[in-house]
Amino acid sequence: MKGVILAAGPGEELKPITDSISKPMIPILDKPMIQYAIERLSSNGITNLIIVIKEGNKEIPDYFSNGEDFGVRITYVSQKQDGIDGAILSVQKYFKENEKFVLTHCDIIANPNLVTRTLNAADNLGSDMALAVTLESEIQDFGLVTLNSEGLVERVIPEIDTGTGNYVVAGTFLLTAKIFTYLEKGIAFNECFNSFIKDGGLVAAGVWNETWFDIGRAWDIIRANSYLLNKLTHSKISKNARIEHNVEIKGAVIIEDGAQILNGSTIQGPVYIGKNAFIGNNSLIRDCSVISEDAKIGMGVEVKNSVIMKGASIARLSYVGASIIGPKATLHSGAITIISKKPFAPITTVIQGKEITVPLEKFGSIVGPHSHVGEHSSLHPGTRIDSYAIVPPNKAVSGHIKAED
Repeated sequence: MKGVILAAGPGEELKPITDSISKPMIPILDKPMIQYAIERLSSNGITNLIIVIKEGNKEIPDYFSNGEDFGVRITYVSQKQDGIDGAILSVQKYFKENEKFVLTHCDIIANPNLVTRTLNAADNLGSDMALAVTLESEIQDFGLVTLNSEGLVERVIPEIDTGTGNYVVAGTFLLTAKIFTYLEKGIAFNECFNSFIKDGGLVAAGVWNETWFDIGRAWDIIRANSYLLNKLTHSKISKNARIEHNVEIKGAVIIEDGAQILNGSTIQGPVYIGKNAFIGNNSLIRDCSVISEDAKIGMGVEVKNSVIMKGASIARLSYVGASIIGPKATLHSGAITIISKKPFAPITTVIQGKEITVPLEKFGSIVGPHSHVGEHSSLHPGTRIDSYAIVPPNKAVSGHIKAED
């Protein structure tokens, strides 16, 4: 059986992070998110993969090549038609009539059993198609579903209306080549299931009761990293890491090759510290933080529940909480992120020009790649700083900081 991974989405709602890195390559614990999809399929014996990429995308093929180093065989297909329907149609020529395949999105983070559960549901109920569903989720981008008493799908509802479906589609599907027939007629992907059922086909539902994430917005990156870090049961510390004697490590941590942690620092796990990362004297790294490859943390810095991306720099005496600091961004000395408003006040941020409520009680800032936050400046909750933007020293800022501001 083949697997298809959809990886051509633009990631507009993840800007400014996706200004410098394509959405599928956003790292979760310093590993591209699409790699989790590859591993989820290969863990289920599905190693012949087709990855649908944006036309001109070289990042993914350059990283994974033919897939041999990852235990799979990869064929790349460029998406030429818009939307999920166009993405699926782009792989049509690779499948024979009635051939089955697993389809998943590149931005799903979940246990490999998500695929297993979907396949088992089809086997147990004798269906040709199946989809993973979950009972409760704020993620409804893939549609809603009603089931009958046997666990078969009655209807898939594309509209985002929590009052009309009792399950949410969880971004993983077992399909047959029959799906292409419906798509060619102009039937939308979710509606294809309804047409298939109307024509006498059976669609099973693999009910998923465990955690899963769709990495659609910045805070999902923080939550996915936290989810994986909280699953650590023991530390993994490279022999090639340099950890000075007066460093306190509590809880489970991952510390990669070439990382340096200087005297007086405390690493309070679960925490991830990537290759060649630098942690200066007397710093505190805690609460599911990720210090990515080549990132630099200065003296006396505190990082809490944040993702410091590749090559970013946090200068001395700064505080970063519940934030994402993009690749090669710099927070200069004494910069701070504020992570909460007065009690019960919602935090908002700007996404695609719209003010969006963040579904977290505490959330700091999204700092774009190559941007600079000046000395002793403070970023209010929900602040978004565009790539290459500059916040002057000694400023308190909020909202959307553009590069030209």
